[in-house]
Amino acid sequence: MLCTIDHETAYTYSERVRESYTVCHLQPISDATQYCTGFDLSIEPRVPIFSYRDRFGNEVHHFSYLPKHDVLSICARSSIVTARPSLPEPPGPVHREAVTADPLLPEFYDYLHESAYAAFGPALLDFAAWLGEPGEDLAAYFIRTGEAIHELFRYDRAATGVHTIVDEAVELRSGVCQDFAHVQVALARLHGIPARYVSGYIHTRSGDDVLGAEASHAWCEAYLPPYGWVGYDPTNARLIDDQFVKIAVGRDYRDVSPVRGVYKGASQGLLSVNVAVEALTTQ
Repeated sequence: MLCTIDHETAYTYSERVRESYTVCHLQPISDATQYCTGFDLSIEPRVPIFSYRDRFGNEVHHFSYLPKHDVLSICARSSIVTARPSLPEPPGPVHREAVTADPLLPEFYDYLHESAYAAFGPALLDFAAWLGEPGEDLAAYFIRTGEAIHELFRYDRAATGVHTIVDEAVELRSGVCQDFAHVQVALARLHGIPARYVSGYIHTRSGDDVLGAEASHAWCEAYLPPYGWVGYDPTNARLIDDQFVKIAVGRDYRDVSPVRGVYKGASQGLLSVNVAVEALTTQ
């Protein structure tokens, strides 16, 4: 599928602020499952934009604006071709020996341990015990955890915030895609399955009933040899297909937040975000 994404973020301040420093994860990843054919980032007020590739392989942009200002606008436009199947088959059985013997495993240290938002707290441990041990097939367990989150957790934008940790989401049994992805990531890591948090977008076809569309979305990827990274969206209980666009990967939301920054001034900023995903062709 060929699609375009427009992501607009605007900060409006009641009083003028100064020295804004901002970091963005907005450029889609190019890998074996998708290719970013075009990316443009524009900032108002106009400033020089710098970029680098972080430790997780993400393209990161950053900029600063020092004079006083009361508005900051960030507009990203991307063109992407996705190469995933529209109806992906679930992975076959994956035994623990395949994971532990994989030569790439030492590179996945960060994806095997707790992180700030995906810690192994008491609520998560109780939930994991209720779900039961993975058994012989780690791939089936990974899919099962995503299905359980979808069935047992309520999608509620008002229940959590961007800084909610796994234990809080588990106790509430509520949240949004960020929370559900964190829970699935933590469950996989708890049982020795490398797992990472993925930020991105999902396009909806006519008639689709999809949660998290037309906004930043999040899901989980687990490393399951010989299949490599397998993505699952617990918010919608589905394997990642050609409708998903991957932006960045990391340990949790803190590594890949679309836009974050600081400024000097007493004013509180009013944030508005608009996302539009348009499919140009389908395969």
